[in-house]
Amino acid sequence: MKSETVERVFLIGLPGAGKTTTSRALAERLGWSFLDLDEVIAARAGRSIAAIFAADGETRFREFEGMALAEACERTRVVVATGGGVGETPANLATMRNGGYMVCLDVAPAVAFDRLSAEAEERDETLASLRPLLEGADPIARLTELRARRPWYYDANLIVDANRPTPDDLVGEIVASLAGTGALPADGAGSVVRAIRAATDTAYEAVVGWGEFVKVGERMRALGASRRIHIVTDAHVAPLFQRALEQTLAQAEFAAETFVVPAGETSKTLEHWRAILDWLVGCHAERGEFLIAFGGGVIGDLAGFAAATYLRGVPLVHVPTSLLAQVDASIGGKVGVDLPQGKNLIGAFYPPRLVLSDPALLLTLAPRGFTEGWAEAVKVGVALDAAYFTFLESRVDALLRKEPAQLSEAIARAVAIKAAVVERDERESVSGARLLLNYGHTLGHAIEQVTGYREWLHGEAVAIGMAFAAQLGQRIGVTPDDVCERQEALLTRFGLPIRLSAIAPEALLAAMAHDKKARGGQSRWVIPTAVGASSVIAVADDDVRATLLEFSAAEQV
Repeated sequence: MKSETVERVFLIGLPGAGKTTTSRALAERLGWSFLDLDEVIAARAGRSIAAIFAADGETRFREFEGMALAEACERTRVVVATGGGVGETPANLATMRNGGYMVCLDVAPAVAFDRLSAEAEERDETLASLRPLLEGADPIARLTELRARRPWYYDANLIVDANRPTPDDLVGEIVASLAGTGALPADGAGSVVRAIRAATDTAYEAVVGWGEFVKVGERMRALGASRRIHIVTDAHVAPLFQRALEQTLAQAEFAAETFVVPAGETSKTLEHWRAILDWLVGCHAERGEFLIAFGGGVIGDLAGFAAATYLRGVPLVHVPTSLLAQVDASIGGKVGVDLPQGKNLIGAFYPPRLVLSDPALLLTLAPRGFTEGWAEAVKVGVALDAAYFTFLESRVDALLRKEPAQLSEAIARAVAIKAAVVERDERESVSGARLLLNYGHTLGHAIEQVTGYREWLHGEAVAIGMAFAAQLGQRIGVTPDDVCERQEALLTRFGLPIRLSAIAPEALLAAMAHDKKARGGQSRWVIPTAVGASSVIAVADDDVRATLLEFSAAEQV
């Protein structure tokens, strides 16, 4: 299923389809450069597009356009916004087809007209001066005619509905079409597969590799999976990747069936777990048939719990699609659901047969969804591994740019650290090393619960929880000042919150009473003692309450 590597993306479609806006957003998401073909043409000609049309006509304009396209194809990793009639010249169309990946933004003429009219008004120009192709008494009729006369729009590699008001969904869909076929290029080590062996009671591999998604079918065959595969995903991931996953499985001669749950933490309930079980029963799923948890941490927990409990256990594979799940949630075999009283109060330890993480899939994430995952990575560094923390400090800018090599390395190293911890303490014993992986989660889970899982993303809540735990450690005299300073500086550089918006402290204290680390009614906290070292410490409720009041007040200063 893997396609040729794509180095250029050309956006085509009617004037007003949003090609320039979407191209800029797409380039930013991919970390590529952006090129506006009309701007290149105007610079080459030394005059505006309207002036070229008025003085030389469309034929001459198309010649300039062909030269600009040739110039674009000399560049790599570039997103190109084209003019509405770029494919009218066969040579231009051939240049785009041979030089890259064509995406048609399909928009209704009336929607395009409204957008263009608003743009002309904002610039204090006429529509004809802004878009010479639309000169005349009836621009909507002209747009309708242009759409009908250009069947080459629909010869694009991908056609997306561009009637949506913002480019975020469009960008996600375009990136998914590239990542889902392994077409996004990697840099150096970004293309190297790292297989980390998690030697638990049931040993399995955690594979991290740019472009590995297209090999899911091959790896399922290597596991000896039976012909029928069951996939559980959510309503956010399914429109982006469901078809691609089913296709790669089909190419490996598997028949896939998919169940979709609503996206978000509110789906991690007994009701949705029961719905998955009912679906598996309805499919007559057999004990030897694999279940793929395809999504972020919520899907990993929910689908994993279904796999653990259906027919007393069916083989499970994780294909995580969020940064948070790739660096943390998919490793270690914890599965479960929430109760109204707290997170993860029902669950099991159920190791998968395989975890396959493709960092290229993360490029579909909106900025906030991508950013939250770094909290779990920073957690690993502060609580367990100073060298990894230093690595993150030195690579923040590259990681925020989503450079393939650096992103793959950051994920692989986090996975290796967690896998080593899980190997020593698979079932999170009372005093075992695995408890340290809960750093930041005591307050983090309480924040999520009290706010109904709607205000804060999990990683954001954990980041706040880490900042609080370090401040609590300062109060009781075990956390040095430099730990707090370095941790807060790194979390801030990643764009994560480190303070708490106004939430009643008593509500948080009540929620924390259900924390799984509590023993004998006394709260226990993972507290950092140095960068890369931490301990589980019993802390008096008075110290927790006093620190929480100070911590909350700091947000209001």
